Amino acid sequence: MPDTVAGLPAQLAPSIRAAAAEMDATSDLPAGLRDELREAGAFRLLTPKELGGSETSMTATMALYEQLGRLDASVGWVVWNANFGFVGALMDEAGTGRIWGDGAEPVFANSGIPGMARPVDGGYRVSGNWKIVSGVNGADWVVVIGIVMDGEAPRMTEAGTPDVRLISLHRDQVTVQNTWNVTGMRGSGSNNVVAEDAFVPEALAARFDRPARIDRPLYRGFIPALVIPGCTAVTLGVVQSAIDETARLVTTKTGMTGARLADLPHTQSTIARAQSALDAARLLLFSAIGALEEAATAGDPVTLEQRAALRAAMSHGAQVGRETLVAMYELSSSSALYVGNPIERLFRDGMVALQHANHSAALFEAAGRVRFGLDPAVPLF
Repeated sequence: MPDTVAGLPAQLAPSIRAAAAEMDATSDLPAGLRDELREAGAFRLLTPKELGGSETSMTATMALYEQLGRLDASVGWVVWNANFGFVGALMDEAGTGRIWGDGAEPVFANSGIPGMARPVDGGYRVSGNWKIVSGVNGADWVVVIGIVMDGEAPRMTEAGTPDVRLISLHRDQVTVQNTWNVTGMRGSGSNNVVAEDAFVPEALAARFDRPARIDRPLYRGFIPALVIPGCTAVTLGVVQSAIDETARLVTTKTGMTGARLADLPHTQSTIARAQSALDAARLLLFSAIGALEEAATAGDPVTLEQRAALRAAMSHGAQVGRETLVAMYELSSSSALYVGNPIERLFRDGMVALQHANHSAALFEAAGRVRFGLDPAVPLF
């Protein structure tokens, strides 16, 4: 990772660890920790440099998400969800002026669930109910998927596809519903968001099916790929911590026979297999990310096959992650039951992260359809 972001996990680790209990108790990030993350640059990784961002590469950004996931799933998740500053590369200057014009750094939250955008003079009227919007209580802007409507049907683009926009709603245009009553990843504050007939000017309804206004490598590729693999990177970090904590536990814990768990062949084999599987899943994910990044840097179009490889790598990582979390939970036996044991929290946080739609096993099917020359039949694939 570039020096500008490589030191962030170590820099923020003490504050992140200190906030763990408060995150669980309040179902959100503490305001002080959120401020530290913003000041450290964690929310402007993908923002263009001229708008105050670090314009960090895809690979380095995903690596940072993973490192934060090792420290805390909720923190990694909110940082991933907040890094929507790349919309500034898609908008014209009228749009960026509305969001960045006062000189203050905006904080974003986002949702991939589609809402409706109905054309009106000067822009759109936007309505929708977006579920599980992580970090929304600390956001200034909420970026949502809006399907531009033509009557009761989607408006079609010149390419024959639905007109889908990334629409930026100001925080005061939405209602946040306090719905995040869950067992895991409580600190992500992933509440529901509702907008009813909110006016959005044309300048804040960015198209991402056209070349970005800012023509640099980070913004030349398949724009959704700047977002979708982040959840897997965070999750793999959580799973790595589960292996590390379990390996520490078994060096002092004894089993029913009185033998130290670390001395048992089953324990040794389980840990080794889990680490090998996770290492392989990580390499596959970052290889797929790297392929997209290389294509964008060279100015080549990102192919459907490359996108399918990314989706398959994400689903594979999720499968390995789920199997590994269960194996570590079992290996830790009764210790993993107790609140306060790191493995207890890592297990529930990791399992919540794995429930994300981007980790669905059905995406293996979509990748397989591409292999056979068929349409993946998945939006934003």
